[in-house]
Amino acid sequence: MSYQVIARKWRPQKFSDMVGQEHLARTLKNAIMSGRIAHAYLFVGPRGIGKTTTARIFAKAMNCLHPIDGEPCCQCSSCKSIADESNVDVIEIDAATHTQVEKARELCEDVLHLPISSKFKIYIIDEVHMLSKNAWNALLKTIEEPPAHAKFIFATTEVNKVLPTVISRCQRFDLRRIKGTDIAGRLRLICDAENVKITDGALQIIARAADGGMRDAQSLLDQMISFFGSESGGITEEQALSLFGLAASADMESLVRSIVTNDRAAAIEAVHRFAESGKNLETLYEEIIAWLRGILMCRIVSDPAKLLEESQEKIDLYQNIAATVKPDAVQRLMEQLAGSGYLLREAINKQVFMESLLLKAMRIAHAVQIEDLVARLNQLRNAGEFEAIKSLVPIYEMPVGQIVVPKDSSFAPRSNAAIETKVVSADSIPVIPEKKTFVTEPVAEPEPAPAPPEEPQPVGETETAEEDLPPFDPDPVTDDAPAIPVPAGAVTPPVKMEEPVREEVPLEVIMEEEVIEINDEAAPLPEDPESLASVTTPAAVQTPEQIWQELIIDVRDNLRKDFLAIAMSDGTPQTYRRNTLTVAFDSDYESFQGSTTEKELLLLTSRLRAITGEPGANLFLEYRQGLATPLQISKKEDVAKLIDKAAADPLVQDSLALFQGRLADAHDAADQPQES
Repeated sequence: MSYQVIARKWRPQKFSDMVGQEHLARTLKNAIMSGRIAHAYLFVGPRGIGKTTTARIFAKAMNCLHPIDGEPCCQCSSCKSIADESNVDVIEIDAATHTQVEKARELCEDVLHLPISSKFKIYIIDEVHMLSKNAWNALLKTIEEPPAHAKFIFATTEVNKVLPTVISRCQRFDLRRIKGTDIAGRLRLICDAENVKITDGALQIIARAADGGMRDAQSLLDQMISFFGSESGGITEEQALSLFGLAASADMESLVRSIVTNDRAAAIEAVHRFAESGKNLETLYEEIIAWLRGILMCRIVSDPAKLLEESQEKIDLYQNIAATVKPDAVQRLMEQLAGSGYLLREAINKQVFMESLLLKAMRIAHAVQIEDLVARLNQLRNAGEFEAIKSLVPIYEMPVGQIVVPKDSSFAPRSNAAIETKVVSADSIPVIPEKKTFVTEPVAEPEPAPAPPEEPQPVGETETAEEDLPPFDPDPVTDDAPAIPVPAGAVTPPVKMEEPVREEVPLEVIMEEEVIEINDEAAPLPEDPESLASVTTPAAVQTPEQIWQELIIDVRDNLRKDFLAIAMSDGTPQTYRRNTLTVAFDSDYESFQGSTTEKELLLLTSRLRAITGEPGANLFLEYRQGLATPLQISKKEDVAKLIDKAAADPLVQDSLALFQGRLADAHDAADQPQES
């Protein structure tokens, strides 16, 4: 008698012989005992887990002459004929070789014939997803309403390719992957019956290499027996590892521990040793992911043995590593490695590619995470370490004294030579001497009673209270009046204003008081504390040019808006009155710069308030003519000449006539009205 492989010799003959599919065996036995047998069944699952074997056992149970609790007796003529594949009423069809619609029509005709020697005529169709659409359409009516003596059992590994109309006409059963421990136990039973000496470690390796398939495990065992069965010592774990290209548990523990602890040198050396010993790097990569999953399960699950199909010794190794690492780092390693395995199969140099994948995953997994930084900052905040930060001023409200300008920074000055542009830093901003400004008494209505004679008062002393003083005007209306020279050390008499002619004016008109600036040395302050209360001493006054220049530097160096700073440099500061800085742009030559600045008016106003220290400071932009430099005017004239010259070209004239267009300066396009 010829040799029969273990996978066929030890194929289960009863439901009780099936391993890992107890849920399906119980359901089918109950259907046999209750007589509730459907006309079509669909078995779904990966390869080698017993789909066809289950179909044969079910066929034996349906046609068995003496079933025992839903189990086939395996002694009657029907059971024996089905076991040796000689029963004419049980037809097995390979759909991969019978995909044509003609075969489906022949089957539909054959279904009408009664069984010869059995109770049911059973059709077992394997890999039904290979049938063509036309073949399925030919079978639909027969599958939905077959004769009472006909039963269909379909098996497939790719149920997604089966038509939904077919699935809805069948009872579907999903077969599970078989656990490694169940596979190892079944292999031990076979080895004892076949008198094969093999260690439990070798059986565990075979079960792990089978990846849940009993048929693959039995085929691998048959291969191991052929390789090492003749040795007196039996099959060892090392021999199994060398045959399947797997790594020993101790070596894998060393490699995975170096990965989870970010020991890059040890990880690369371990991969190099595996490659030199001829290990399959793709299998090694999958083992690394399996170890990482086991470590993560041991860290986050109370009973990992329920989820891991591993021996207790392997689970103990997982737990030892899991006790020394953080679960989030292991999770990030799995996320990086699990999504790149398909790339390793297509790589030319698998060792180099695998090393790069491991190094990248380790770098990302062990890098400082944003969540950790936020958690640490929250701890510091709860501990009161950030109280000083609350007093920090945002950059858009930063005072001018804190503006930081790099010493090597450069700024292109505006073309108007009337205003000198300088590169200013926080240490090089010139300090303007403080000026004491004294305000004369505003004109008031005459009192009915005669006023007492005035006594001589020190310069600058007034009879008005400090809160009644008019707003400070650093740029008075009478700025064209000549300055009053005062000798050093001289005492200047109080300034008297001629009483104006009273006129009836509306209440909305606000009188502007005249402001006179007097040199500090020429006007010593009075020593009387009561007189000092009436003297106003504002902060150092800056010219409009200085304020505008500081605003440009702030926009360029602090806000990093170089384009806006260049556009602002073409503006000409006019006045700074009543906390309002007026800047003019030439309407003919600088309209684009003005519109660019105007778009950022709100931002510039907030920065102006920070620079001047005035919460109510405002920025006003206006357009005037005659502010452009001679160079800009000449460039504008050159552009006009170029336009005239281009307009005289016949080709340009034809193009303009064709498109009904006109020649224009692109810089002024934004200011021109759009034609309909």
